[in-house]
Amino acid sequence: MISTFKSEFRKLLTVRSTYILIIFSVLITILFAFYFEGYKGNTGSAASTLSPLALKEILTSGGGMGVMFASIIAILFMAHEYRYNMITYTLTANANRSKVLLTKLVTISIFGALYGLFIVLFALGSYMAGLSLRDAELPTQQFDLLPELARITYYYVGYALIGVIFAAITRNVVGAIATLFVLSITIEPLLTLLLKDNAKYLPITALDSTVGATFSQSVLSPGMAIVVSAGYLAFGVAVAWLLFLRRDAV
Repeated sequence: MISTFKSEFRKLLTVRSTYILIIFSVLITILFAFYFEGYKGNTGSAASTLSPLALKEILTSGGGMGVMFASIIAILFMAHEYRYNMITYTLTANANRSKVLLTKLVTISIFGALYGLFIVLFALGSYMAGLSLRDAELPTQQFDLLPELARITYYYVGYALIGVIFAAITRNVVGAIATLFVLSITIEPLLTLLLKDNAKYLPITALDSTVGATFSQSVLSPGMAIVVSAGYLAFGVAVAWLLFLRRDAV
């Protein structure tokens, strides 16, 4: 099992796409947190206007800067094995498909958690650096750091798992990425118009509600959002698991 974990982390951390996407998310975070929110302060948000909720705003918005990249990295991590026919070698080295998929899920969950913490802490540092250049000072802040970091960690792990789920079901890079964006950008906004208040129970909306990053007018409490989104994730993992066990490797 340890050798399987090492193999999965090697697959994740030795491809250029992982680092390219991380660097891209860092650049976006610098532009948003350092320049617009910290240095210029021209967005009109709680962070730019130096309100008591400024740091909470940076953690939430900064977290949103990289969360889609977590899904894309997870999709590439899973789907590239099918694209380059590496999955046959993986299943030859470990014939137990359940252990293989479990290892992939744990690997991407650990990566998602660490990546999420890195992005939000980097956003926080960039914002403070921007404020120092603007010669501005924050008032006493009204938020608890550890609960916020815990929710953001779950948020990133959730999006990373979504990527693995879509990739395991479609077994195609383009199909998985298209499904992710169509669901989050097209299908759920349209369903929001139809479901109105009940739209808060949609999967992406519920997951976004864990950190208050949803655009829906009606949102779940963070605790309920975690319960609802965890249910969707569990169902998605179950479907991906069943297909991973039943279908041919290629």
